[in-house]
Parts: sequence; structure tokens; C-alpha cells
Amino acid sequence: MGGGRNLLWFIPLVLLLGWPLYGGVLREFLAPPELGHAALRAGASPGRRFVMEGVRLYQDLAGERQWRIETPTLRTGPAGDELLLAAVEAVLFREGREHLFIVAGRGRYDSVGEILYLDDQVQLREEAGFILVTPSLSYHEGQRRVRGRAGVEINTPELRVRGREFDYDLVGGRYLLSGDVRFNVR
Repeated sequence: MGGGRNLLWFIPLVLLLGWPLYGGVLREFLAPPELGHAALRAGASPGRRFVMEGVRLYQDLAGERQWRIETPTLRTGPAGDELLLAAVEAVLFREGREHLFIVAGRGRYDSVGEILYLDDQVQLREEAGFILVTPSLSYHEGQRRVRGRAGVEINTPELRVRGREFDYDLVGGRYLLSGDVRFNVR
């Protein structure tokens, strides 16, 4: 039993029997590092992704309500600074009163640009009674403007108006409809 070849079986036996002595140190050495406070400050950001159900959002500015949004599902977008909404019901306020009611199939709120993008069968109803229908609409929070660029149709009991673009200034209460505008008076 002398010779180098016969001692080869001895190496696995030593590794197996010595595991309690060096196994813990080896396992600790090979484990991935834990994210401590320094790693979190360096850029890792837990909690930036979330999903919420049955959500109602409010925006107040200087004590005055600006808008309210209700959605059955709200989640963060891939960029992390946008919120994705499903089946949106929004209300825009003017002078403290509910002024515009908006319903859409889905929406996206860009928190950096403060813009709410709505699409999928968007309907906007004003308290005065007209109903605007468009494939997509955006609300620019800083400018307090509602814009539609994908073709709009406005219906009232007296008339029907079609155009390509729609701008509504909530502060001044002015509407601008442009791009091949057509009226049908009833």
C-alpha cells in the first residue's frame, strides 16, 4: 500500500471528515454580500416597485383641490418615476368645484413631467354638459391644460363637433379645437 496512487482515496476522506472545521468559513466566504446601509445609499432602492388595488389619489395645491383619480389597480412603471393605472376615473377641479369628469381604459402618470396620459376610449364630460370622446388625452398639471391630439368628437344636445386637436385651459376656461373642424347642428 505504499505509493502515490493508493493515497488518492485519502484526500476525499480528509475533506469529508474535516467539513465541520472549515465548512462554515468556506460557506461564509462564498455567500453573496448582503445589502447593508452603505449599499442602499449607493443606489439600491428597495420599495420603488409596488402594486396597489382600489386606489384614490388626490392632488392639492395651496389648500385647493386640483384633481382626484380613482383606479382599481395602480403600479409603478419600468422607469420607476411613472405610475400605471387601469380603468381610470378622474375629476379635475376648477375654483374648488368638480369641473371635468374623465373616464379612460388606462392611464400613465409621469411624476417628473407632472403629466397624466390617458388612452383607450377616453370620455371627458364637463359640468356644463358637453361630452368629448377621443382615443387619447393628456393633462399637464403644471399648466392646468387638457390636450387631445388623436382626433376628438364633442357632443352636446344641440351639436356635434369633430376636429383633430383639442386644448382646454382650466385656469382661463378657454377651449381651442383645431385641425379640419366640422360642425353638425341638430
